[in-house]
Amino acid sequence: MGIPELWEVLKPGFDKRICIDELVDQYIKKLGRPPRIAVDAYMFIFQSDHSSIISDDKTGIMVQNFMSKILALIGLNVSVIVVFDGILKPDKSGSGSPQDYEKELTKLQYTTSFAEANEFIEQLKETLRVNKIEFLQAAGEAEAQCAYIQKLGIVDFVISNDVDSLVFGATQVLRNYSRFVEDIGHSPSKKSATLKQKYYVTPVNMKRVEEETGLTRVRLVFLATLRGGDYSSGVKRMGIVNAKNLALSGTLFGKFYNRSLTKQELKEAKRLDSVPSEPPPDFAEELEHCFVKKDVASIYPWDARKDKQTREGLFNKLLNSLNESLSVFNRDIFGRGVTITERFAFDEYFVLLYFFPLVQTTLPIFLPWTLSSGELETNFKITLRMQQKEELSRSSEVESIDFDDDISLIVSSANHLFVPKTYSWQIKHIVFKLASYTTMVKITNEKVEDGVEKVMLKYDEREIRNKFPMSVEARRVIESPEKGKNVDDNISYIWIPTSLAKMYCPQLIAEYEQYKHEKAQTKKGKKSSQKTTLDMLEYSPTKKSNSGFDLSQPIPFEIKPSISPPKRTSPKGKVKKPSPRKNVADDDSQRKLDFYFKAKNDIGNNPFLDANPK
Repeated sequence: MGIPELWEVLKPGFDKRICIDELVDQYIKKLGRPPRIAVDAYMFIFQSDHSSIISDDKTGIMVQNFMSKILALIGLNVSVIVVFDGILKPDKSGSGSPQDYEKELTKLQYTTSFAEANEFIEQLKETLRVNKIEFLQAAGEAEAQCAYIQKLGIVDFVISNDVDSLVFGATQVLRNYSRFVEDIGHSPSKKSATLKQKYYVTPVNMKRVEEETGLTRVRLVFLATLRGGDYSSGVKRMGIVNAKNLALSGTLFGKFYNRSLTKQELKEAKRLDSVPSEPPPDFAEELEHCFVKKDVASIYPWDARKDKQTREGLFNKLLNSLNESLSVFNRDIFGRGVTITERFAFDEYFVLLYFFPLVQTTLPIFLPWTLSSGELETNFKITLRMQQKEELSRSSEVESIDFDDDISLIVSSANHLFVPKTYSWQIKHIVFKLASYTTMVKITNEKVEDGVEKVMLKYDEREIRNKFPMSVEARRVIESPEKGKNVDDNISYIWIPTSLAKMYCPQLIAEYEQYKHEKAQTKKGKKSSQKTTLDMLEYSPTKKSNSGFDLSQPIPFEIKPSISPPKRTSPKGKVKKPSPRKNVADDDSQRKLDFYFKAKNDIGNNPFLDANPK
């Protein structure tokens, strides 16, 4: 999806692949809250469909597969919003003449409903609505809508495998959301990838991409226009490498500064006692100048576009300059001789579409009493400074709330995380939210996994399924009444980052710390149950005998230290070891028992000996 091979070009700027648990832990420690994420719904829909699904069950299984990915995020208290494609999505068939941007923009302004007529999509939306999971209907491309709300600060990340999300302006993208530890986009074989129970992502931060590759958002727009992608075939015979070199022309990442001169160039430079000093033009920067007004702050992206007459004149001038420069600066642009046989030309519609995507400007909002919100307060913040407050509009598809800048229309905070009574999926995904306000969940253990401190949340499934009768587990019990008769079968647990528990379940953390303290004290104060020989004979100096023997008095026999035989040394000073065959009876170190008594007449007073042997 998007521009072919562009992900590979951007790969040097990727962050290390991590599990979602680690991402949540990092964000809580950094910002004091869990991350907010916009999901390109088409990507999850695409991943939910596969050839092994039986046709009769396909719709239900696809919904289940889709929801499992969304609920894995919600289970870690991530704030999630699902974004669907709209009817103003450009034609991707490549057939027909390019559309007129101005006409499409007019259509956007007069359209009230952007939903596509798709039965499966409507079923998905209803499932999200029933379970109080926020979603947003885009005007056109979902990835453009995701990038738009991410730039405004409504969400922190965009989950998408479409590189167009970066071209549309997203600054932080999570790609390849899957259970594979490796960053593999397709379905790999068992030998080439490691499958886990947790979900992993590869964070792509545009700031790092720029530092590593030199490709800014403006240069990505230029590259996408040249190379082509979902909307057009681009310039003829323009591969990804040449398109990248053109996009970096005039920069320190360009070939002018990063190539070796040919022998002919070195010979000419030596003859002229100089080297070429003039770099080729920065075509990407000139492209931006053709279309974009600087320093325009508006909720509407297209407010920053130049008028049609101005941009057409500048764009034609740029195309002429580009074609002339390709012969003059051929090697400095491409790093080698590239034969250009045709004039470069591309339509402005695609440039406008990338710079000013057609998006829904009624902005979504996370409400504390929705399952998709991981916070206790309503998020009103946007990062773009408005020129006119009346332009701002917020709404919720789940709660059917529509308001402008009057925040008094909604409650701004809640006492605990929310789970709707209508929740109809697996219990494990709502356990953490329940832990914030019920006694059905306890912390019973802790560990460190992949460098993340975690605690175990243990719960009795019976209690929770009784509270949520529409959950998967509750419905299974109705279908199979014998299930769960054994108490141990109902005890389940999940692991969550400790940082998450400390933020939303401080009481559970306190109870667990108290439990650990009491356990340590009990273990410390507990005495050994092992008895000495005297203990077993009930004549220990530390105890009183049940037979009435007064242990406060001296023991009625004298214990003398054992006498070890003197070591015998050889004339050379070496220790002489006793022969293993030596008779024990001949050893002076052996003594008869009566040796330890003061006198023979004491035998009768000694409990160890019989005074009248038979």
